[in-house]
Amino acid sequence: MPLRNDSDQHPLENSLGSERQEMGSAHQSTALPDPGSSSPDDHLVDSIEPLKDLEIYGSGRALTEAAVQLLSEGRARFKSVYVFDFVPCNYEMLWDVLDGQSRGTFCEFGSGFGIATGLAELLGFDALGIELSPELVAASRDLLASQGLKARIDVGDYLQRRDQADIYFTYAWPSHMRLIEQHFYGIAKPTSKLVYCYGQDDIRCKVLHGS
Repeated sequence: MPLRNDSDQHPLENSLGSERQEMGSAHQSTALPDPGSSSPDDHLVDSIEPLKDLEIYGSGRALTEAAVQLLSEGRARFKSVYVFDFVPCNYEMLWDVLDGQSRGTFCEFGSGFGIATGLAELLGFDALGIELSPELVAASRDLLASQGLKARIDVGDYLQRRDQADIYFTYAWPSHMRLIEQHFYGIAKPTSKLVYCYGQDDIRCKVLHGS
């Protein structure tokens, strides 16, 4: 997950006291870039919302033995690296969602311990994770290697890259989602999906308007 501002709350904290949203339920995008922004992607947006919500459904298939082992080993390593803004998603829910999608390329923005990227590989995706923290990159590479997985984990700022994927996944602080949506709009293929956590137990999807 990206670094947060002091004013940010964890996405799950923002949902306290409200009803839990159903996975894939409608959510109004606030992705219109700021006309005064200097982002190279800003000129691509004119008078319409660039992204729209898409309902996605899981497969209902149970985790495989390899997936269970990856989750168990990964969670056991969480305390081995301290990064204050790392918060894991509901990996079982993510497995279900990804298993319901067509296979292709997968790119995780802020890959943390690499568990989501590893799950994507186990499901048959050509998976890539991008993480800003060198400590987490080293830990995730070690974790995936221990499970016999070969997904690539790169160190860097995903907002500065233009990696192509069929599915992008992220669990970001709310203040960062606008930037991610702008970046997705600037690099995504017409059929690409942005799968994101609106909270630990709430996974949603956006696609390009007109897709």
